[in-house]
Amino acid sequence: MRRPPRRPFAPGRCAFSREDCMDPWLQQLTAWLPSGGPYYVLVGLISFFESLAVAGIFVPGSVLVVFAGFLAAHGKGAYAPLVAVAAFGAIIGDLLSYWLGARFGGVLRNWPVIQKRQETLHKAEVFFLEHGGKSVFLGRFVGFLRPFIPFVAGGAQMRPPVFALFALISGILWGLAYPGLGYFFGTSWDLVKLWTGRFGLFVAVLTLLLVIYIWFWKSAVPRLYRLWTRSRRRAGLRWARLQRRRPLATLRDDYPAIYAFLADRFTLRSGSGLYLTVGFGFSTLFAILFFWLVGAINLQRTLAAFDLPIYRMMLDLHHPATDRLITAVTCLGDWPVLLMTTVLLVVWLVLFNRDFSAVIVAVGMSGGYLLVVLLKRLFDRPRPTPFFEAIDPLSASFPSAHAFLVLILYGLLVYFLLDATREGQSRFHLVLGATFVVLLVGFSRLYLGIHWFSDVLGGFALAALWLTFLVTAAEMRRRYGGEFPWRPGVQLLHLRRPWRTLVLGMATLATLGGTAAYILFRLAGL
Repeated sequence: MRRPPRRPFAPGRCAFSREDCMDPWLQQLTAWLPSGGPYYVLVGLISFFESLAVAGIFVPGSVLVVFAGFLAAHGKGAYAPLVAVAAFGAIIGDLLSYWLGARFGGVLRNWPVIQKRQETLHKAEVFFLEHGGKSVFLGRFVGFLRPFIPFVAGGAQMRPPVFALFALISGILWGLAYPGLGYFFGTSWDLVKLWTGRFGLFVAVLTLLLVIYIWFWKSAVPRLYRLWTRSRRRAGLRWARLQRRRPLATLRDDYPAIYAFLADRFTLRSGSGLYLTVGFGFSTLFAILFFWLVGAINLQRTLAAFDLPIYRMMLDLHHPATDRLITAVTCLGDWPVLLMTTVLLVVWLVLFNRDFSAVIVAVGMSGGYLLVVLLKRLFDRPRPTPFFEAIDPLSASFPSAHAFLVLILYGLLVYFLLDATREGQSRFHLVLGATFVVLLVGFSRLYLGIHWFSDVLGGFALAALWLTFLVTAAEMRRRYGGEFPWRPGVQLLHLRRPWRTLVLGMATLATLGGTAAYILFRLAGL
């Protein structure tokens, strides 16, 4: 069943005052709060303590000031006085923090509450050293730095007139922005409820997935790598001891050809050694996973049983704001965008005389596309009913071509960029960003109702199998070029570095422009 067409949201007007139109819980809250001058003093004190060194650590002033703006939209106070007291409290808090840092910085640093936050204080000091006076302005809008930057500026003996100017400008802008944000949302409480309904659920789900994802790469992966390193070291020691024992010694002496063949499968001296063995092992693992998914779909068990509940859950997550965003994300896996990105990657590799790598990309993407098309026709699994009539693919459902091709393209891109990136933190962020984009594209297929959950998993599993084959071939060629029928890297283009940079820059701009134009075209058709 298709989703009914949406009607534009048009909240009705209230015939009474804004206070009479409040929800009951808002009326109870505003009745509990003071009125008139004491209320504005309370907001000013919140803004003041939120900006004050040490105290600002514990006072969630930004959230409370935004909420005060929301209440102002419903008649609790006026917006203009609210802006005035919020800005005034922020400026006074910054000035007092500066004075404390200048007069008592050394003493206050020894307080236990600051000792426990030395890392945050150090970040504020680095931020101040990098940006100078601008840090006072910028730090006002960075939550964890806000109570520390004025304190650090005072300790660094920043000139008082310069600090006062930056504090004045940032305090006024902060006083306008934060209450204004709450006031903007508060002008239509029905709109707020809509945003905090399905949209809030979507954000909560996405945030949870993002937290799990970051934890996996920052905590689980390093632990798994250390475990792998220890296991590899122990395996090497056990293999050395095993070679000295009688059964292997007998095999080596009596059947030297068989022993040499087995030993060569785990050596780094030849291309058909350890790299090929590991590649074959991972390919076998991903092949088993893919065919297990095929069996699960045919028998409607295990993961396939989650298809319909997840499909229904995706329907509840929809919101006009996210519909267009997710549609733009799924366009990253459409064939025009993939083709432009693939051509850009091939151009980059050819410009820097990596001809075999360019062949790997071209064969990997074109061969992978043919493979996934053949498997779609072979399995011929019906798609779920899409949630939008404008997005209704004609091909079969399993496996997901978007999930497959995006993982292949970004996997190869990361593989080649890792070779050009030496710094560990940059490599980590490269892998983190690429895998997040791939997972987001896979999620977009579920969100739009175009694929079942098992379709996306099948696409990823098949892509991992194909990607393992491609990376193994590329790695063997890179390390053991002499053992293969292909010639070593041939310099196809004789261009100087400035010309190569110019050509690559133009190709990048063309790809970005074409991608943006295609996404806008797709969004216009919704």
